[in-house]
Amino acid sequence: MRNVITLGEQIKQFSTVRDTIATIMGPTETEEFLAKSLFFISIGSNDIFLYYYSNSTVPKQEFIATLGSAYENQLKNLMGLGARKFGIISVPPIGCCPSQRVRSGTGECLEVLNELAVAFHSQLRAMLKKLSSEHESMKYSLGNAYNMTIDVNVNPLPFFKDVKSACCGSGALNAEGICDPNARLCLKRHEYLFWDLYHPTHTASKLAAVTLFTGGPRYVTPMNFSQLVSAC
Repeated sequence: MRNVITLGEQIKQFSTVRDTIATIMGPTETEEFLAKSLFFISIGSNDIFLYYYSNSTVPKQEFIATLGSAYENQLKNLMGLGARKFGIISVPPIGCCPSQRVRSGTGECLEVLNELAVAFHSQLRAMLKKLSSEHESMKYSLGNAYNMTIDVNVNPLPFFKDVKSACCGSGALNAEGICDPNARLCLKRHEYLFWDLYHPTHTASKLAAVTLFTGGPRYVTPMNFSQLVSAC
């Protein structure tokens, strides 16, 4: 993907910020501050899109395992910089994005992408459980973006009236063109799950945030984000 800052590069940037904090607060205070801080990460969708549309010959299981291993290494890098509490959000059913519904030819979800998202969630769950067992001070919440989004797709009311189309775009499902000054804009964006070809509306993001903060084990495990705040 163009113009995307990789997780590795973001961690390098955080390292620079950490050094600045340590200069101001001192090393001990910085360590205590970061140990109580929350680190939220939502990543993986672009990797799955690139894997699928590159027609890679790498088997699905091998790709998912490699992606999970890379994720684990980056979390270890963050822990080396003082991070201890992680709010991890898995990949949603990206096959149900308006852009992928158009590609499916039927207007329904592109299930092969959803299967990859489910496999990646399972990989993340196993990896985080393993990592936390190896590092007693590590605490985490794993948000199941797949279940959250699928449940809204199956039962959209009372939250949304349209879970298939983009609010801003053009063409079929308003999902054949990007959201730009020439795009067609829906009248009531709060009634839509999707803002554009890929991304949720503000209403959808707010619903996800509330669910992650207070939700039960179907949506976030082994604790929700509110419990993560006070975890010791």
